[in-house]
Amino acid sequence: MYRCLAAPVKRFTYLYANSFVPKNKIFLMKTLPILFLAAVFACNCPVTAQQPTDSVKTHLNRFIDQWHLDAARGNFDAYFAFMSPGGVYIGTDPAENWTTAEFAGWCRPHFDRKQTWSFNAVSRNIFLSPDESVAWFDELLTTQMGLCRGSGVIQKRNGDWKIEQYVLSATIPNDMMRNVTGLKRLPDSLLLPYFIHGVKDPGKCLKLKSLFDEHRMTGTILIFDPQKKEYYGYNPGRWDSGYLPASTFKIANALIGLETGATDTAYIFKWNGEKRRLPEWEQNLKLGKAFAVSCVPCFQELARKIGFSRMNEYLQRFSYGAMDLHPGNIDSFWLEGNSRITPRQQVDFIQRLYEEKLPVSRNTMRTIKGIMINERNDEYTLSGKTGWAIRNGSNRGWFVGYLETSGRVYYVAILIEPLDRNDVADFAAARKLIAIQAFRMVGLIR
Repeated sequence: MYRCLAAPVKRFTYLYANSFVPKNKIFLMKTLPILFLAAVFACNCPVTAQQPTDSVKTHLNRFIDQWHLDAARGNFDAYFAFMSPGGVYIGTDPAENWTTAEFAGWCRPHFDRKQTWSFNAVSRNIFLSPDESVAWFDELLTTQMGLCRGSGVIQKRNGDWKIEQYVLSATIPNDMMRNVTGLKRLPDSLLLPYFIHGVKDPGKCLKLKSLFDEHRMTGTILIFDPQKKEYYGYNPGRWDSGYLPASTFKIANALIGLETGATDTAYIFKWNGEKRRLPEWEQNLKLGKAFAVSCVPCFQELARKIGFSRMNEYLQRFSYGAMDLHPGNIDSFWLEGNSRITPRQQVDFIQRLYEEKLPVSRNTMRTIKGIMINERNDEYTLSGKTGWAIRNGSNRGWFVGYLETSGRVYYVAILIEPLDRNDVADFAAARKLIAIQAFRMVGLIR
């Protein structure tokens, strides 16, 4: 939509042919009524047939004019009273496909400031269904964007007309089209993947790229809002590409370990005194602590205790990605090799865990959700698991989990890669940090 100060609207006058009866016909009707009626019925043209259609079209022209006028004057309640609660407004920007409620939410601050728009019809065509309960129209408009075309559908419900759909589009002269398409090529190429993946607000999502730039990373973010059933994030072309799960697999590993009795929360993973990659791993650890410090040797031990058959059975039940599992790699298949899981599959798995819909006991799921908590404060609780895979010299890091705030939950999967494969100094911290910054950037937390 084009934003502007509301301006007085110069309304144009529609000219309609009024039904009237010439004097000579009045004379004939007075003196030869039978001949007149015979002529009418002979041509099968009832004299009243056209009047209702003209009257409805006249009313609808005034109806649409007043709708545009209420926008120009910033009359919020009056403007949206014309629209069906289940209606749709489609604007000139490719992201502007709103329900009436979404459009009202976007419009409210502009109407409050009287910074709206002024549309004046130059021409309009209206067409009616046979029973005159549905109308569709097209119109040419003068606007602050120059000439635009509008079209819509209006339906009569319980005696009142309501706009069910309105589509606004900018008109482009044919001899200018080549220049315009040249200007659009780059932004269209950036936006197209979002529309393919059903993202409603790609402009907001593209801003998330700045987080990767700030941390000198590339990658993708996928956030799922189950309340709105919407996916959004950054770089959606990678949402359905598979990667090694790395230590995010500890979530599934711990679930299976608890459910099968291979471990419990009191079990101690004992350190044998050998040097380990991280000093945090060089100690005896219970399950919760081993999960928090992402102790790889501890969870390799757990995988061996679970065994191939039980591990494979539960992974099938979980529909957990595409794991390349066999008896010889039971303690490494999530760290190396051909196992793959996509960001979308990660989010789906975490959602089923949160909603306690996995094929394990509720107690098992609640125990794992407890040990997944990363941060808790007055505003939000962040739960999840990081992961770090190194493949062919390339580093890939995960953060997979969910955010609880204001009584709502949002699921997230983040995959990052350093632009410089030799610069991984801030790589570990960036995984969760980007998640929190992304939640702030899209307005889920302060």
